[in-house]
Amino acid sequence: MKARLHGGPSFFSRLSAMSRTLHRITLSLAVTVGFLAASEFTLRAINPNLEEVVSPLLYQRNSGDAFTAGSSPGSRIYVSGRRRVATDRVAGKRILMFGASAAYGEMFTAFTAFPGVAEQTLRAATDVPIEVLNLAHGGMGSRQVGEMVFRVLEHGQADLLVIYSGNNEYHELRALKARSERYNAKAEMLRRRLSASYLYRQLREWFIPTEDILSPPDGEEWLPVGRMDVLVDENDRALGVELYKEHLRDILLAAKKHNVPILLTTVASNLKDHLDNGTPGTLSKEGEAALRDLAAMVDKIPAARFAAEAAERLNLIDSEQGLHKLGNLYLQAKLPAAAKDTFERKELAALRPMTSNRALRQAVLQMGEKYGTPVCDLAEALNAASTDGIAGKDSFIDHCHPNAGGHQVLGIALAECIASQDLLDLGTVELGDMPQRNNIFRADHYQGHRTIPGIQQSASPYEAGSVQSIVSLGHAAFVADRFDQALEHYKQAAENDAPIGSIQHSIGLTELYRGNLSAARAALEQAKQAGNHDAGKLLKTLAH
Repeated sequence: MKARLHGGPSFFSRLSAMSRTLHRITLSLAVTVGFLAASEFTLRAINPNLEEVVSPLLYQRNSGDAFTAGSSPGSRIYVSGRRRVATDRVAGKRILMFGASAAYGEMFTAFTAFPGVAEQTLRAATDVPIEVLNLAHGGMGSRQVGEMVFRVLEHGQADLLVIYSGNNEYHELRALKARSERYNAKAEMLRRRLSASYLYRQLREWFIPTEDILSPPDGEEWLPVGRMDVLVDENDRALGVELYKEHLRDILLAAKKHNVPILLTTVASNLKDHLDNGTPGTLSKEGEAALRDLAAMVDKIPAARFAAEAAERLNLIDSEQGLHKLGNLYLQAKLPAAAKDTFERKELAALRPMTSNRALRQAVLQMGEKYGTPVCDLAEALNAASTDGIAGKDSFIDHCHPNAGGHQVLGIALAECIASQDLLDLGTVELGDMPQRNNIFRADHYQGHRTIPGIQQSASPYEAGSVQSIVSLGHAAFVADRFDQALEHYKQAAENDAPIGSIQHSIGLTELYRGNLSAARAALEQAKQAGNHDAGKLLKTLAH
């Protein structure tokens, strides 16, 4: 018996050995954690400018200079956006507008587009020369906007940058998902979580150098966005928001580095629109039944009860099309707040996102707060000015492009944000109403649009061959960017005794977009001498 007792370690000796092993493991873990913490602290101390990992997506990367030299000495033309000639030297205050087609003012002139409305509103309120150069370009997402901003900051001058970007955030991801076998939204999100550690990023660069892991395959051409069948899921949506934040952050840090003020804006969308390109998602039979039940009762019960009935069925209605129908039922029940929430949820459920949405708008607000950057909530400004407090067809020509009225609301709201926050260092500025646009001879008063499918142009009310008719032809050419033709019509109108102050103003504006700065100055000087106060203010921005 004694031999057996002494044949192996006792219970207490085994326990003691286990305790020593656990102690060594604990000590090793503590040393490792301490080493990691010390390394992280050291890296932060010696490399304070190391930023969070930047998206590896390279699709549509911009390259080249921000602007080219104009034909007139001391002038330039930015390579993006409206491409009107500007002076190298800023006379007064210069605002640069960045974004995509909605900020560009698709279908309208630069003066009807909301950056132009903001320019005219601010210019009318102060004697300081104000100019807004619209560098927005159709199809840009926030990363492409960022690339343009970086180039401008390196080589340009500005008193304020305005960023209106958010409608195109999923185009690039959908293209990657459609054509790159390496695309994995979950993996990209994990990479970003790990990249919160400076040590992780440093080790990654040492052992796994950054590479273009999500680039398109060699020799491949991307399908146009409208022809891509690929849909997004929750992982894609989350990655899209994360990338959007990264791009905004990079823009903000670049502007801070160059000491240029910046204004972020939320991006408005037609909340009442239903654009799913034939992919509405599929409601369950229970969801379809829920919508039928609600439609049958909406006019027969009080609003409060309808809200309760809808709330009980809400989890069954999760498709874009279903939420669109539910939002309209809420409107029918006179419950606009619930309708707005539902329409916003509809955008979040889109399988082919083509607009900004609530998550992206919240990201703008969050980034502004995080980096101490002013934000202008243009989306809410447009909602507030719309029927039921929900932006719809009264403000848009489609899902995301404002009509003339929508541009006017957005432009005035933008001007108010700039003035109220004194972003141009103008001091107290009282903005009046938007100047009246009722002068037929002024190109900047023209609110007509290019041909829009489904929207008929109004017939000309002027007699053929009349001076008004000639000017109208000039405006139609101007809005189509046929500036040489526009100039011919305006000069013909001038020969037919059109008012000098107005027609020379139109000629001067046209010459700006033809790139002829000296001719623009000459025409605007004639307009000024004829009593056109606006021409005089515009001339101040073109000072030698």
